[in-house]
Amino acid sequence: MSEIGVLIAAAGRGKRMEKNINKQFLNLMGKPVLYHTIKTFLDWPRDFELNIVLHPEEIEYFKNNIMPLFLDYRIEFNLIAGGKSRKESVNNGLKNFSDKVNYVIIHDGARPMLKKELIEKTYRAVKKYDAVSCGIKVKDTIKIVENSFSKKTLARNSLRAIQTPQAFKLDLIKKAHKNYKKDKALDDASLVEELGEKVYIVAGDYNNFKITTPEDLKPAEIILKEQSNV
Repeated sequence: MSEIGVLIAAAGRGKRMEKNINKQFLNLMGKPVLYHTIKTFLDWPRDFELNIVLHPEEIEYFKNNIMPLFLDYRIEFNLIAGGKSRKESVNNGLKNFSDKVNYVIIHDGARPMLKKELIEKTYRAVKKYDAVSCGIKVKDTIKIVENSFSKKTLARNSLRAIQTPQAFKLDLIKKAHKNYKKDKALDDASLVEELGEKVYIVAGDYNNFKITTPEDLKPAEIILKEQSNV
């Protein structure tokens, strides 16, 4: 058994997609979005336990439509029912790793343009810093606005747009989830920050965006095609 756990959060409904199907099951280059996300991890040359958190009503769909696409891979898919919020869903996934797991990498199922190099960079960093998130520099000027009027302009050099994967010592992120009593959280790194612990930021990837709206599918397809030709 490996010391690494991978948790793919795929229980969200994605209402902004305006589709009847979960965004993670939409077609992207002939395969579901979630397929591409999982495949990148399976192609990462390390051993790990894999927990995939799904909406309870979509577990059978996953078994019938996505698992058969991975018959050539020798890994056990641990399918876990999600909760009412992302925080609850991730917490369910964290509880289902074996005692051998020391570090967990958490990634959004709807970020299929992830590269193996970013997974590796995140894993190497968490072994040194215990809590890690990916982040990209903000290109636009960011202002705080109240009642439609600009109140303050933030210093762009100190801002990062946060992505997944995020990685943690397993006992640390479990403690952070237990400590945080609200149902919703911005991300898992913010829960660790609530404990007063530092989260190290590694450079993310501008192509590693989250598919949120129908307009995201076309650029995602272009990016995946380019990555497959590298």
